[in-house]
Amino acid sequence: MIHLEIIIPSRILTYNKEQLDRWVIGSREDCIDSYCKKLKGSKGFGEYIAGKFYESLGYQWIHHDYNLFGGNKLGKYPEAETILRKHFGDARYESGRGYYSAFSQFVKVEEPDLLIYKPDCSEILFVECKRHDTNDKLRESQIRGLALLKLLFHCAVEVVEIIEEGSGQSGEGQPMVWQF
Repeated sequence: MIHLEIIIPSRILTYNKEQLDRWVIGSREDCIDSYCKKLKGSKGFGEYIAGKFYESLGYQWIHHDYNLFGGNKLGKYPEAETILRKHFGDARYESGRGYYSAFSQFVKVEEPDLLIYKPDCSEILFVECKRHDTNDKLRESQIRGLALLKLLFHCAVEVVEIIEEGSGQSGEGQPMVWQF
């Protein structure tokens, strides 16, 4: 029996209690993402930690406000649409948007939390963030989304686990292996 195996890398990032406390009280001046910045309480904190990590590597990021599979009308997320069109080209971008109407009634797929990109749009990466302190778990629909991005768009994908400092973990996590 032939099967397809997709390996999704995982990375572990840490935060400290002071960072979380500042986020919860609304001290978010250094957050570049407008959607993430407006979330209440600790929501968006994991995405912020991941986003800051990628910023340190020369990337920019968008949390939530993008759509590649076609679930939203064109023009809803103009900044992300410009980035994706510049990276993929119009034809490839628009063909990918056909996924939603063709398959969404048969299988649930979620796009990852973050679109990470180089300012010149030469590189993009999609990241799903999981916070250990909230017991956030990776769902099958999220794995499917990462797998589709990797298979259909040949994009780099990653799961980032966000944990509190002092747990003894950091760096590379265990890759996720998905077979079908």
